[in-house]
Amino acid sequence: MKSIELLGASGVGKTYLYQKLFEVCNERKYLNVKEACIKAASGVPTSFGFNKQWVYKLLLSSNMVAKKKYGLSRKILLHQHLDCTSSANYLLSSALLNDFLATELNIEVVKKRKENFKRCVNLQAALKPILTDKVLFDEGALHHHHGLTPSILSSHTPKEIKKDVVLNPNAVVFLELPFEKHLSRIIERKEKGIKTFSHAKLSGVALEKYAKKNIAEYQEKIQTLKMLGVPVLHVNAEKEVTENLKHINAFINNLN
Repeated sequence: MKSIELLGASGVGKTYLYQKLFEVCNERKYLNVKEACIKAASGVPTSFGFNKQWVYKLLLSSNMVAKKKYGLSRKILLHQHLDCTSSANYLLSSALLNDFLATELNIEVVKKRKENFKRCVNLQAALKPILTDKVLFDEGALHHHHGLTPSILSSHTPKEIKKDVVLNPNAVVFLELPFEKHLSRIIERKEKGIKTFSHAKLSGVALEKYAKKNIAEYQEKIQTLKMLGVPVLHVNAEKEVTENLKHINAFINNLN
């Protein structure tokens, strides 16, 4: 599997653009997460006999549960509930995240960030050996990873870095906005009742401070990925949606 991640700070419009991309772009050579999970789960071998895996596979092949195929596919792929964050292919990124969270005083934030990262890593680890397709993740492991800075190049060898799957996506699509526009979108989302756990309780100066920090962290993450040789497409989220969709689609389709 070739993984491409859609990245951008909270409120930049990732989810909207991701959904529109798969609604509008018919001529694409990549899958979304839902399509990837269903395709991969369909190819997972199961031992014959009355067990959960066998039942899930039987239901997956039936049109009677079309709306639940994504959920079933995830159950099939993640049935062992393994924690892949401690495996060799994810050890460095896990360590960087733990170092980053060591200064976080909010225990709930620490717990949530670790849970999100683990969930994404486990799904990626389940998909990777089964699929050969290009898959675009809207909230992949890198989205939930924090602590990736250029200092990694001086503190770890290229061999160590290249071994970690999270730190070596096949490409990244990075959405960005000018700060004032970005902040206004965050406030607009909050007014609509859309809650993001990391800043759900913040407002005023505290929210502005969080937004600046979050944007800076993403810029540093992108800078580091580019230094590691990862192809990055910068997308101005202020531009016409149709134009951005066209550029993103062409970028991913043309990746080797």
